[in-house]
Amino acid sequence: MRIIEKGYESPRWTGEITDCSMPMTFDTYSVCSYNCLYCFAFFQKAHNSKDYLKRKVKCVNVESVKKLFLDSLFGRKKHQFKNYICDKVTMQWGGMADGFDEYERQYGVSLELLRFFDTIDYPLSISTKATWFTKDNRYMNLIAKHSHNWHFKISIITNDPIKAKSIERGVDLPAERLEAIKRLTGLGIPVTLRLRPYIIGISDDYRILMAKAKDNGADSVTTEFFCLESRADERLKMKYAEMSKYAGYDIYEFYKKHSHQAGYRRLNYQIKKDIIEDMKQTAVRLGMRFYVSDAHHKEKCDFTCCCGTPPDFKISKGHFAQAIQIAKQRADGIVRWSDISKELHRYVGEVNYYNAIGFNTNSNRNRAQRLEQTLYEFVKEYWNTPSSDKSPAKYFDGILQPIGLDEENNVVYKMNKQKANV
Repeated sequence: MRIIEKGYESPRWTGEITDCSMPMTFDTYSVCSYNCLYCFAFFQKAHNSKDYLKRKVKCVNVESVKKLFLDSLFGRKKHQFKNYICDKVTMQWGGMADGFDEYERQYGVSLELLRFFDTIDYPLSISTKATWFTKDNRYMNLIAKHSHNWHFKISIITNDPIKAKSIERGVDLPAERLEAIKRLTGLGIPVTLRLRPYIIGISDDYRILMAKAKDNGADSVTTEFFCLESRADERLKMKYAEMSKYAGYDIYEFYKKHSHQAGYRRLNYQIKKDIIEDMKQTAVRLGMRFYVSDAHHKEKCDFTCCCGTPPDFKISKGHFAQAIQIAKQRADGIVRWSDISKELHRYVGEVNYYNAIGFNTNSNRNRAQRLEQTLYEFVKEYWNTPSSDKSPAKYFDGILQPIGLDEENNVVYKMNKQKANV
């Protein structure tokens, strides 16, 4: 077997820390063996890494990962992730690359890590499109021991085998992934259908897909609409053009017309509304929990974690998506900074913004301007700046509206329950 280069940095803090229930995210490999046309990591990695387009694969140093977790659990050394790990908050595995793809079949680094996480009984939420490992006893014998704290999200964007094969290149067909769901749930493992990204014209057979996932044991579904990088270079535009052939319209032009933002474009709230509401009703009929990872319609989530982890899994609740859940549950619809700040502070209150591991700080200038800021203060700044696109007011498209200040001059928000339709 060819020796793989070690040193890929993971775990890391997610750039979506303002609304993420599992902000400590993990990847085994620097590159994914699949070649999905919609890959959201392509733009960032292709521009930030000389090795990415060459398919040069790096992996984490397994011994370093073990040391990080053991030092944190046994108080040997202070680290950015210490409190998170000590509390055994579920770790998101598979944020920027699939850790169970063909590289894993060749190198087996994730298997080494599974063996370790088994010994410390650490909770995991794993995202993958792979199926081969569900027929490999080395993996399944470990997985079978963790129905109480290991969760899988199997990604499928359409039930159509032709569209799937053309768009998710190198990935097994939807029917094979549905069989993987069945093998995992047969062991008692909770599995979520990860219907992400939802692409209009490609994912419109979602009712069929959801029913098949349910028949194979999935207990929940999570969705998020495709987002388009309008700063795309010619390589990425070619991918969008290829997707457009199967979607039946020009995706690039459609997103330019129906998105408010520049740069990373999300379709407008109203365009998604009928699909999301019907998808939720479909989930209710099927007896599945429903989650929306999209910034728009996140209020439709049944519980806080939009990745679909079972409600009894330990997650972080120090973020804006939890604020939505609190506001939704309260008769007056009001939520305050103090409702989410304590847990956020425990995990990132001492993590400096400028050297937060793996966090995308955008530029040296931005880092310098935030030199004295912690990740906690970074999130708090957006909470208290309703005019910002990253504030609860704008990020969720007016679902949470500022109504004043509390005694500590933090913004108080109220849910627009009429718009939310909750």
